Amino acid sequence: MTDDRQSLGAAGERVAESFLRRLRYTIVARNYRTPSGEIDLIALDGPTVVFVEVKTRTGTDHGSPFDAVSRHKQRQMTRAAQRFLASRRLLERPARFDVVGIWWNDGEPRCELIRNAFDAC
Repeated sequence: MTDDRQSLGAAGERVAESFLRRLRYTIVARNYRTPSGEIDLIALDGPTVVFVEVKTRTGTDHGSPFDAVSRHKQRQMTRAAQRFLASRRLLERPARFDVVGIWWNDGEPRCELIRNAFDAC
């Protein structure tokens, strides 16, 4: 990944974290990595553990940020989420997958949240 893309992704994750905090999510982990995949943010929304994928775009040339959450990425996130829940003995807690899309135009980010964006696979 190029430095510009990494910088954009990191900036997008910071914006998404602030956005989710305003929605009263409690952030419990950032960039959670496992051998099977990575999760950008892990949060609590009330009693629900929320695994959040953040996708940032500077324009619409490559489609919506939400289009970039492929079935493959969903499977990776599912495996990483299962590992997170098991390692913290939270398997009985409700959980879901959210996606935050960020469009960065004219220096101002615009955020959109899809709650329960996909089912575990």
